[in-house]
Amino acid sequence: MAAEHAQGSTPAQRRRDRQRQLIIREAALLFEENGGEEGGGFEKTTAEAIAERSDISVSTFFRYFKTKADVIYLDLGNAIPDHMDRVAAKLAQGHGLAEAWVAGTLDALDRFAADEYNRARILRAVRSPNFHTPRAMWTIRWTDSLTELLRAHLPEGEDRDFRARTTAAVWLNTMWTAIEQWASVGLDRPLAPILRNALAQAATVAARARDAVPSDDWTTTDRPMND
Repeated sequence: MAAEHAQGSTPAQRRRDRQRQLIIREAALLFEENGGEEGGGFEKTTAEAIAERSDISVSTFFRYFKTKADVIYLDLGNAIPDHMDRVAAKLAQGHGLAEAWVAGTLDALDRFAADEYNRARILRAVRSPNFHTPRAMWTIRWTDSLTELLRAHLPEGEDRDFRARTTAAVWLNTMWTAIEQWASVGLDRPLAPILRNALAQAATVAARARDAVPSDDWTTTDRPMND
C-alpha cells in the first residue's frame, strides 16, 4: 500500500498529503457514524457527504480518490506504483528477485500500517464483501505490473513470459493471504514472519502439485527463481 502518511518532499506535496489524510479521517468517522460495516455504512457514506465533511468540493474529492471505496477501504490504484517502485529500489540495491519482492512488500505495508486510520482501512478491506470486486480488478492490474518487472530480470528463454506471470500471480495471492492472516492476529504483530511463512507454504504446495504430474507433461523448464 502507498505510504500515505509519509511527508511529501515539497510544501505543495505536504499540503496534498495533509488534505488526503483529512479526507481519510473524515470518511472513516462518517462511515462509523453511518453504521459501520454491519450497519450499511458503506452504502450510506457517499462521496458527496465525505466531501462536505472534509470541507472540500466533490470535484476536489475525486482528484484525491477515484471512488469512495478507495478512501473507506484501500486505494490500490495508488498502491500499485508505490509497491513496484519499492521492489525496483530493492533490486537496484542488489537483492535477488524473491528477496526484493519480499523487502519491497514489507516496506510498503509497514509504512502504510504505521498510521492508525490506514490500519483500520486494512481491517475493513479484508473483512468486507464490498471490497471483493475492487480487489479482484486491481489485482489483475497489479499482476500485469509485477509481471513486467519480473520479465525484465529473468533470464532469456521461451518460457520467460509464462514464468514471470505465474510467479507474479502466486506472489500477489500469497501477499493477500498474508495480509488476511496479519489482520486476524493483529496488525501490531510483525508482518515479516507471516509473509515469509505464507511464501514457504505456497512453495510447498507448488512442489507437491508438480510431483503429482508426470514429468513428460511439463512444457516449461524447471529453473528456480534467481535469489
